[in-house]
Amino acid sequence: MSTFTKRRSILKATAAMAGAGALPFIGMPAFAQQNEATILGIIPLTGPYAADGERIQRGQQMALEDFNRVAGSRLKINYISRDTAGDVGTAIRRIGQAHEREKPVAIAGPWADDVAAAVSEFAQREKIVHAFSGGPLPCHRYNFQWAPPYYAGVRASMEAMVQQHPDAKRWYLLTSDYAFGWTVEELERKFAPELGIEIVGAQRHVLGEKEFSPYMGEISAAAPDVIVFNNFGLDTAQSLRTAFSFGLTQQAKILVPWGSGIEDYLRLDPAISQGIIIGTAFYYTIDNPIAKSMAERYIERFNEPPGYPAGSGYAVMQMLLAALADLDDISPASLATALEGWHSDDTLVGSMTMDADTHQAFRPFFVTQGKAPNEIEGKFDLARIIATSDGRVPAGALDCKGVV
Repeated sequence: MSTFTKRRSILKATAAMAGAGALPFIGMPAFAQQNEATILGIIPLTGPYAADGERIQRGQQMALEDFNRVAGSRLKINYISRDTAGDVGTAIRRIGQAHEREKPVAIAGPWADDVAAAVSEFAQREKIVHAFSGGPLPCHRYNFQWAPPYYAGVRASMEAMVQQHPDAKRWYLLTSDYAFGWTVEELERKFAPELGIEIVGAQRHVLGEKEFSPYMGEISAAAPDVIVFNNFGLDTAQSLRTAFSFGLTQQAKILVPWGSGIEDYLRLDPAISQGIIIGTAFYYTIDNPIAKSMAERYIERFNEPPGYPAGSGYAVMQMLLAALADLDDISPASLATALEGWHSDDTLVGSMTMDADTHQAFRPFFVTQGKAPNEIEGKFDLARIIATSDGRVPAGALDCKGVV
């Protein structure tokens, strides 16, 4: 019997014992020679992404709780966390201290792409597994990307807008001026000609911008059919509120190609969010028993549904724990080997495969659209999934020459 088949069999037995209220964990452990491992959660608990960081940590802790209910007696996980403060220097200093004292086998996080790039470089140098839920990083032996490629997500979001509004040809880009925004905008410019889109203008704003009004005049003057918000989190919410106050959300269609899912809608009045299209790596209404169970328990505990931050925190930790559970010898090197080509149909987002050649996960990406106020049937019923991409990209699109 294969490891995968054995894992599924144990899952069914555990589900019967646990009952419907407790979701069985996807990775059942083999008996390890060394039955203890430390995982470092590196997350922004202060700074511009503090709200996201809190939710990431909630997801990480829920995944660990689920794992401990099933496998805690066989494999002890020491979970530690450090605050990046959204700053590269702070993140690396604190990771270095944790590495020296705690010797983690893996790092989960952080959030912002520029901080993640520095964390990935540290992980490569120190030979620690790094699992990240954001955008593209240089591929190497110890780096693993849980989120779908930006290539796939941006493409899926743009295609959904084109399908919904085929006559909306003139697009304007408002982009946050750091690695995330640059990458998303570069992809939009790449795909635009093929999709029949004309980019009629673009502006960039600083991360954590407090006043978006100065940008709106130029956008209005360009008279675009679609305004694209290449920002994230609180920046997205504030820029959309400002656009609404200027009447731009009524004049043009709105696209957020890579957002935080339900949290984007919760931050906005439905009068603002109705009809807008937001792509996300996780949406809590996915038709998936694992996502449904996690969302129900998260809502009960925190009185809000899990968005992309909480979902990614859970799913990245879930993946690491499942891979660790199958190891006979726990070390960063053996964990990296276990993750190469790792596949499961039982993840938070459904079927997922970690590509062995690029260490990029291929898994679904979800495009959502905000509901009109008269369509909403509950305080969290704010959007619907209108498209799902499988997350795969053409050969060579990831610019990875091979992991070493």
